[in-house]
Amino acid sequence: MKELQDIFRLIRERPGPLALATLVRVEGASYRRPGARLLLDPEGPLRGSLSGGCLEGDVHARAMEVLAAGAPRLVQYDLRGDADLIWGSGSGCEGLLEILIEPLDGFPGWMAWVEQSWILRSPLTLHIDLSPEFFGMRSIPTQPDAPAPGFTETFAPPPALWILGASDDSRPLLRMAKELGWFAGVLDHRPAFATAARFPEADAVRAGHPAQILPGLPLDARSAVVLMTHHYAKDLEALRLLLPSPAGYLGLMGSRARGAKLLGELAAEGLQADARLHTPVGLDLGAADPGGIALSVLAEIQAFLHQRQGRSLRATTAAITPP
Repeated sequence: MKELQDIFRLIRERPGPLALATLVRVEGASYRRPGARLLLDPEGPLRGSLSGGCLEGDVHARAMEVLAAGAPRLVQYDLRGDADLIWGSGSGCEGLLEILIEPLDGFPGWMAWVEQSWILRSPLTLHIDLSPEFFGMRSIPTQPDAPAPGFTETFAPPPALWILGASDDSRPLLRMAKELGWFAGVLDHRPAFATAARFPEADAVRAGHPAQILPGLPLDARSAVVLMTHHYAKDLEALRLLLPSPAGYLGLMGSRARGAKLLGELAAEGLQADARLHTPVGLDLGAADPGGIALSVLAEIQAFLHQRQGRSLRATTAAITPP
């Protein structure tokens, strides 16, 4: 997410000429999956990657040819077998890759569509046409299941993290979320704590009691709310509102005994917690300081939103990168 956001930002900020390389097809093993992008200028790569480093130099050379010609080109790299040893010294590129390289003239319209979909928090599916007559054109598929020559991908909105509690231990959690490219907001019932000066990276800072601010939050399945108020009554008030909400993930900071007591009170009121609620919040990473705890919380959110268990990769057989 952050990589694509940075590419968009650089395209807006930098004068041309620029070229964009997009991985559109993979057969076999590959370090990156289709949809990976690399932005380049005449000096070299600017942001992104298409491989473990084995292809970027040659892609840059092809990108300069594309800029000189002023027309997009589809380039194929077959790194199966011993070819990877030649290209990348065994860097992990072991498949067949097709890469679309395009010259950029300003900020493309399709990127503006993606940015608007992020603002609206609505997934956007786009198709890149690779047929000769419409090569490189983007469109919204009218028949998603109909086969077409090209590459179709869906751009999901970034995860949104709302942190309920503006104490100092919330700061690393917010900063790390922003490093991932997530939307991140802070809420607190204490106006002196919920300030932009204390959280300059935040997309939103709101002061008020849970009953005042939670009903107006734009929560959806890609939203996470982490309760770290360290205030029992405020957490109880917030959970009453959050359990019926569409938020995709709920996390409660505190001990197991504290969480059990809160859930017991809610159950007595007829509110049952479901799998979205994680208490104590975070993965078991051995974290003790605010930075380590923030890492464990974000790791758990990332895993849960992608329906993963948060286990060591060596203990799983699932694909390393989600499809």
